[in-house]
Amino acid sequence: MATRELLTVGVLFNLYWLLAVLGQNSYLWLLVGSLLVCWWMTRHVWKFATIIAGCGIAMDVTLISLGVLSFEVWGIPAWLALLWFGFGTFLWMIREVLNRSSTGGLVLLGGLGGAASYFAGYRLGAVDWPLGILPTMAVLTLCWLGFSLLALKFIRYWYRSEREVL
Repeated sequence: MATRELLTVGVLFNLYWLLAVLGQNSYLWLLVGSLLVCWWMTRHVWKFATIIAGCGIAMDVTLISLGVLSFEVWGIPAWLALLWFGFGTFLWMIREVLNRSSTGGLVLLGGLGGAASYFAGYRLGAVDWPLGILPTMAVLTLCWLGFSLLALKFIRYWYRSEREVL
């Protein structure tokens, strides 16, 4: 993947994130439409994205159950579930870059970046943190370090399997 393509995919995902976090339920139709277009254009992405989304949603539901995260609705909001599907799609789109990059660096980037995205969501009023900033950031960073490692292992497994089929 060329640098230009990587930047384009990154910017598009960040716009998707902003639409989900700022618009929340107002733009569900646009989030779903964006996913369907990506999935229609790219082979297998929906399968991969569904697995990543399922793991991410399970992590968030666990954090909600433990009182780390709190939303105005019971359970996980629809916009957050769609954000997980978008994240899985984003990972699929950059899988070649992830496959070639350092495991330690990616896990650290994922841990810090994942926690930072939740902090941004907190600052934008999309989520409440009943435990306060420092304990929640610590928990989120640990969760995202683990999630990033597992997601990277899964990406690399899927990437090898995809190459073997070709």
